[in-house]
Order: sequence, then C-alpha cells, then structure tokens
Amino acid sequence: MVAAKMPDHGETLSTNLDGKTVTLTGYALPVDRDGDLVYQFLLVPWTGACSHMPTPPPNQIVLVTMPKPYKLAKAYEAVSVTGTLKPSMEKSQLFILDGVSIVQSGYSFSKADVASAETVPDAVVVPQANPWSFMKK
Repeated sequence: MVAAKMPDHGETLSTNLDGKTVTLTGYALPVDRDGDLVYQFLLVPWTGACSHMPTPPPNQIVLVTMPKPYKLAKAYEAVSVTGTLKPSMEKSQLFILDGVSIVQSGYSFSKADVASAETVPDAVVVPQANPWSFMKK
C-alpha cells in the first residue's frame, strides 16, 4: 500500500506493446557515435531534451540500437524508428557540452530500422520560462 501512494516519476512502463513491432517518431540524441555514424541513440520527444533541458521521464525515452550505423545529419534530427519494442529500464551515459550526463530510458528497440522524418507528429512544445511575461505589450 505504501508503494501505491508514492509519486510516479515516469518509472511505470506499459507492457501492452512488449514484443510488438511498432513505429515511433521523435528526435535522435546520439549515445554511441563515430563522427556522423551513430550506433546507438536515445529517441526523445522534443529537441533539447536531456542536454539543454530537464530530462523527460524514462517512460518517454527509448534506447535505439541498429544492426548497422545510421548517418545522422545533426543531433536531435527527427527520425522514424521501426522495431520490436521492449520495456526495460536502461541507463545511458551522454557526453554533452557541459559534461557527462546519465539518462534513464524506459524502453528499447534492438535491430531497429531508422529513417529520417520530416516532422514529429504531436510534438511536445516545451514552455519557455520568460521572466518578462508580467509586462504587457
């Protein structure tokens, strides 16, 4: 009963799609790369997630591994990923401009097919804090 009263910080994972082939679209944040070739990345719901903004909860992040590297044009490139989804809490170490960050993902794709995407449907718009919002135009 105590666990039921504790807040959920995105650690609750859905098992409805465990083992099913699905396609997700989001933004690629490289974890393992060599130049523009990416061997593993985090699929995140908005640009800037994990490195420039607070990390989304683990149940909104997918660790993606491909059988062959994907040529990524830029960090946070919009991509479409197809593969077998597996719920699994994993930690990834990111090397970002201001140091190393550990990011926890709640799902993973292995042997995923990755393609560039024009847009991300239902993209999350992260509100920007504006200290001048009290001023009227």
